[in-house]
Amino acid sequence: MRTRLFALALAALAGIPSAGAQTLAFNDGGPRGLAGSTYTTGRVPGGGYPGAVEDDMRMRGPAGVMLFRDPRFQNRLLPCDEPAALERIQETFAEKEARFWNSSLGIRGFDRVRLVTTNPHGQNLIPRRFCTARAHLSDGRVRTVSYAILEDQSIIGATWGVEWCVHGLDRGRSFDPSCRMARP
Repeated sequence: MRTRLFALALAALAGIPSAGAQTLAFNDGGPRGLAGSTYTTGRVPGGGYPGAVEDDMRMRGPAGVMLFRDPRFQNRLLPCDEPAALERIQETFAEKEARFWNSSLGIRGFDRVRLVTTNPHGQNLIPRRFCTARAHLSDGRVRTVSYAILEDQSIIGATWGVEWCVHGLDRGRSFDPSCRMARP
């Protein structure tokens, strides 16, 4: 009851007939956002309606970066079989094993590299490509590696980055359960 009264009061202050209280923020014919909620004060940027450029500028900042596509991302991702990405996985795996687990285990090579999906969570997040491959380890075993190539996620955000998990060797449990957090 209070919500309806609040919507009616806002509609009266804005000079909108009470039937339009549910679309208070969108009376100019712009697109609906957040299911047309009365409490929605912003709109989806990038539309072809009057005021779209101003709305884009207003949505930049913490909320805009979290909710809408950052214009700095170009959606340019390396392919799954890019040698540089696979070499980075080999190097960081060997470094992690030596430094934290006192092990000489390393990855000798990859095969069956394939794309799982690209941007599965929509276009509003950091562009990423999820891949999987078989890794041939130095102990003679073959294990599956799940990895994601991310745009502008290197150490200082200057270039691409890779997050990966070797199934059965996630000793720090960073991607538990069973490397699930490294997959889409």
